[in-house]
Amino acid sequence: MKSSAPLAAQQRFHRYVAVLFATTVPLVALVELLTTTYGGADDFLARLVGPLVLMTWAVIVARSDEPNAAPLVLGAMAYTGAMTILESFFGIELTSFDFATSFGLMMLYAVLAGTLAMGRRLAWAGGLAVFVAAWVITTGLFDGDPVNSIGIRVLVAIAGVVFTTGLVAELYDQLTAAIAVYDSSRRLQNAVARCSEALLVHSDAFALHEAVRAIFEATDSDYAYIDRTVEVEGGPGWEIVASASRGIEESAHGWQTGRYEAIPTAYDALLEGKAAVVDVTSLTGRERDLYAEDDIVSEICVPIFVDGVFRGSIGFVEYSEERKWSEDEVQTLWRAADMVGAYWRRHDDAEALRTSNESKDRLLASVSHEIRTPLTAIVGLSEEIVANRDGMTPGELDELSGIIAVQSRELAELVEDLLVASRADFGNLSIRPEPVELGEQVERVLEGLRESNPTNKRITCTGDPVRAWADPLRVRQIMRNLVTNAIKYGGDQVVVAVRRDAGDMVKVVVSDNGPGVPDPETGLIFERYYRSAQFPTQPGSVGIGLAVSRQLAEMMEGTLDYVPGADGNHRFELTLPVATSNSEALVPEPA
Repeated sequence: MKSSAPLAAQQRFHRYVAVLFATTVPLVALVELLTTTYGGADDFLARLVGPLVLMTWAVIVARSDEPNAAPLVLGAMAYTGAMTILESFFGIELTSFDFATSFGLMMLYAVLAGTLAMGRRLAWAGGLAVFVAAWVITTGLFDGDPVNSIGIRVLVAIAGVVFTTGLVAELYDQLTAAIAVYDSSRRLQNAVARCSEALLVHSDAFALHEAVRAIFEATDSDYAYIDRTVEVEGGPGWEIVASASRGIEESAHGWQTGRYEAIPTAYDALLEGKAAVVDVTSLTGRERDLYAEDDIVSEICVPIFVDGVFRGSIGFVEYSEERKWSEDEVQTLWRAADMVGAYWRRHDDAEALRTSNESKDRLLASVSHEIRTPLTAIVGLSEEIVANRDGMTPGELDELSGIIAVQSRELAELVEDLLVASRADFGNLSIRPEPVELGEQVERVLEGLRESNPTNKRITCTGDPVRAWADPLRVRQIMRNLVTNAIKYGGDQVVVAVRRDAGDMVKVVVSDNGPGVPDPETGLIFERYYRSAQFPTQPGSVGIGLAVSRQLAEMMEGTLDYVPGADGNHRFELTLPVATSNSEALVPEPA
């Protein structure tokens, strides 16, 4: 929206000139009426007709909706000049003004008329200067003034009118420009405030539409938009999520979505965190054709970042003419981009909070179930032993004690996983790496599982002796989770293989001949509290073991991945750094 402030200032200037005439002309006429001796009624009316006409004309112009005082000033100039010439020619007194006063009035009128002429001021100033010079020559010749006096007056008239008109017009233009800049700045500041209000008050997509509409209405661009980064045909692209236009049919344009590789000029600048100014005339090739197809002449956009990640952009588009985007417009876009980024971050935080609350709900439900099951067995069997110990045989006592031990160990392992996850979230989990013989750690885990989780499944361990640079406690925790997972959900054969991997890494592979993880769930099994729905007859779990195991592996500078097997042997692969002479030298000697 173009600023109306300059036009309003021009109209005020015209109205002020009209008001000046409407007030001063009657005063001059009144002074002349009181100080002049009239020759009769005709003389009296002749002297007042002109001021009365000018006064009436000035009142009409001052009350007009679109005042134009230039004709009024030219009329006053013509009236004053004509009256002075008639006085000189006929030797009569029609006004009480002497030549000096009339000369000053003619110069003032010429400057005012030249300034009020909004276009072609130089031509107007020259023409008015010539008019004043002709008037000076005419009155001088009728009065019989010396030629040198007339020449000096002509020079003063021409130079004075041209120079003064140019000076006043320049000051007037600067004032008008300053008013336009101030008005534009004020409107843009108000737009930023409205944009902020929309993003704070509203929490849905309506907020973005209100925000872009607010900044759009404060400019004279043809189109404004907010887009977000999306994947388009396997590559980075954009999708416009909010826009505003002025007489532009958005559906007729192909910019609703697209790939950034088609507009590298803008994309490169946005990725660098800079404002992208696109002048279509300076583009080449397909990029220029793309803008030309949409009749875009100029565009400016700035990136929107959320936590340092490029998430979209906000910009203005010009379809009608080439233009230079003002610094205020650029700063407005930057402020709006910051606010949209904060709005998106607030949404991300709200979504993360919602997800966290859902996870906590699932966790509480799962933990309450998982803890209640072993606790029920432990409490119930313990009470049975206490109540009926004297009537039980040693074999029965051993059986019940064994069940209590198994349930206690499962409960301890569950609590350990939960504690590790919690400590990792708060940054309180420490890793103490040292050279670790992986085969020995695996055997310790398998031995413990044979005691705590008796099973008829065949579990074997193969591989060469390899040493990893890792925390032995955390390695055993990972292996316990992986093997327990294979026992619960895998086939009847579980194989744990230890071997040297490529580079400076070692690998532990836990595989089984079971059905494996369904394809839709392969990207979810490492998320906390996720439980597969594939085994409804199996006891539930908290769904935290694999998530904790991967987190521990990464803290030891390793990886943990699931690899579906084409031959039916699905596997989890744990890689860890190999223990080298340099790393072993870091182990502190016992005190």
